[in-house]
Amino acid sequence: ASPVGLARSLVDRWAASSHLQSATASAPPLLAPAVGPAGPPPLSLWSAASGQAWSRQVRGFASWKQGGPMEVNSTFAPFPQVPYGVKRSGAFREAKRAARKAAERSRRAAEEKGMLLDPKKQLRMELKRNSGIGWHRSLQIIKHLEMHERGKGPPIDQAMRERITQIARVVRMGK
Repeated sequence: ASPVGLARSLVDRWAASSHLQSATASAPPLLAPAVGPAGPPPLSLWSAASGQAWSRQVRGFASWKQGGPMEVNSTFAPFPQVPYGVKRSGAFREAKRAARKAAERSRRAAEEKGMLLDPKKQLRMELKRNSGIGWHRSLQIIKHLEMHERGKGPPIDQAMRERITQIARVVRMGK
């Protein structure tokens, strides 16, 4: 018998004991109804057949969530884990440095066409991507626009782009 099969039989025997059945006769089940023909595997957290991770009961931000596929809230791929020895190597550090320089060059090339303004969450973060505008100057530009510092900002059209560029020039002069 495999360890999983042995553990499964122990859990089944424990669940079938009479003292547990009388106490939980009226209690709702911990697992959600079975999904698909077989449902989630009772003990393992990973189902190789379906390729999904399963959880019995998960503590959410505001409440308890009953079973089903585990949800991932991030849209970004996780950073790959790099061993310590590789991180310390000269070639790895040089590659990271070259990638940063290439990103900066591409930002400057895009900035030559006009200010970089494509706010996803905060206009202030987009303002900071432009050269010569840091944390404090970006806040001054936001205050000139008379908007909330954490706001997404107005829709960016050509007139608004010109207005923000003019405000940035004034702020860079120190006013």
